[in-house]
Amino acid sequence: MVAQDLRKIQNKRLNPYKGLIIDVPTWVSAHDYHRQNQRLHSMSSHRHGVVTGLEVVAWDPPDNSVVIYPGIAVDPEGNTMVVPEPQRFYLNTAETGTSRLIVRYSEIGQDMTEIPGEGKSHPLYIMEGFRVEERREDLLQPHVELARILVSEKDGTVKDAYDPSFPGSNEIDDRFRTVSGPRPVGEVTIGVLAYPSAAPVEGWDCHRQGIFSLVRSIRETTGYTVRLRDRVELQDELRDCDLLLMAGHEEFQLSDAEAQVLTGFFDRGGILFAEACSGGGKKQQQQDRAKGFRSAIAGMCVSLGRNLRPMERQHPAFRSYHVFGSPPAGQDGAAVVMENDCIIYSDADYGCVWQGGRREQPVARGIVRDALEFGANIAIYSQRRARLKALKLGGT
Repeated sequence: MVAQDLRKIQNKRLNPYKGLIIDVPTWVSAHDYHRQNQRLHSMSSHRHGVVTGLEVVAWDPPDNSVVIYPGIAVDPEGNTMVVPEPQRFYLNTAETGTSRLIVRYSEIGQDMTEIPGEGKSHPLYIMEGFRVEERREDLLQPHVELARILVSEKDGTVKDAYDPSFPGSNEIDDRFRTVSGPRPVGEVTIGVLAYPSAAPVEGWDCHRQGIFSLVRSIRETTGYTVRLRDRVELQDELRDCDLLLMAGHEEFQLSDAEAQVLTGFFDRGGILFAEACSGGGKKQQQQDRAKGFRSAIAGMCVSLGRNLRPMERQHPAFRSYHVFGSPPAGQDGAAVVMENDCIIYSDADYGCVWQGGRREQPVARGIVRDALEFGANIAIYSQRRARLKALKLGGT
């Protein structure tokens, strides 16, 4: 548990004695102790998320609604939410954008009783319930996300995903769901960098499908969990990100303000993993397309005072989880990986390998597996580094 969670816990229990008067505060404190310890167990021994059920399915015939099936979830504060019956929920498809379907813990007073001598009523029971909500922005309050829908057509219909591993527009996307289970070894926060912030260059999200494959691989094989931020901009301080993934196939230029945000991210222990992506085509076309990105990365590193050098065999990223003696093969064979403290650059195009290779150039399963394991190593190395830095800086 992190420090902000621990600060919410006051593990104080009633110590009865003969003649103790059981008044309202005493009764409340006695029962709150047990409830608090139940939440403490959920927060300390498990990760929050969906425990069972709560599948989100499009209405049949499709319209702007979905059905949330019965299930159980636990939020980040250890509150248990039970959805006992199917819930039909209507989404706002009048506006385009990413819709997040979440469930939040709520308390509802029941059986109102008149308080003697006070002339006012009071709920005799508190029903621990839930609220299903649609959000278009990140929510800071505790919640569990069930699904996302990228609404690209006004008043369009919501459909089940043809390929759940890579949903399209107006299709239900459950890749951001957190599934409850044993508490993970750690949580890696990965952000996909959209740059420059004012008008991101073409190709900044070209590895999107591969990144989801990497996230799934880390969650299912390492004991770590992942929180993915699928669009991060260099506008505000990046305090909740361990690893930034940067890809592209054209030249770019960061502003001084964006470079300053990136430097602050490095100072807090964050890692930037950058890769040029050709985007397909003939080999000469691939090399020409990636040339602008490579030169821009080199210039950015020089301006930030971080000249890249080949990653040496003793680098922690080669052993942070899986063991490597050298960088695994990439899309076009042998790979070169460069680094300087907070920046790692690869010419392997691992992002394409994570999704099985380029559309016209698939790669063998062994190459995909090695690339995913190396990506997991970089993510875990980033998490450990950022966590250590946060502790030294007095953070949480």
